[in-house]
Amino acid sequence: MGYRETAQEFLDRSREELRRLENEMALVNTVVHTLEKALEAEKAPEPASIPPRPSPSRLFPQFSPSMPPEESPPSGDRKPVGEIAEALLRERRAPMSLEELYQLMKGRRDILASSDLKNAIRVALIRRRPRIVSEKRGWFRYVDFS
Repeated sequence: MGYRETAQEFLDRSREELRRLENEMALVNTVVHTLEKALEAEKAPEPASIPPRPSPSRLFPQFSPSMPPEESPPSGDRKPVGEIAEALLRERRAPMSLEELYQLMKGRRDILASSDLKNAIRVALIRRRPRIVSEKRGWFRYVDFS
């Protein structure tokens, strides 16, 4: 194969590669254009279309306005969730379900803040309160060691 044939073959392969790259570039341009349109559609909404923020009492029911602020105990008078739950179980002397404890505690203002009160009760009683036993899932009982 002579110089002329080798050069022609190189030129043909280069043109094929150029066509392949042009097709690939067209595909990339299509993707870029689609992404740009999607980003334009996601631009910040107009102020009138921004939904109102939910009230804090909906997000944090333990801070509901059921007790006027002047009756709320100072933050230093608030107690840990586990301490309150243990006191309720000690007073009752009978097993209580997690749901019962939650219902008794959710409106109280003397409890330290918790974004997930049910889970806070569960963790505080199972892991941090040795006098509380859980004989079956979701049920708790106070045990007096004396």
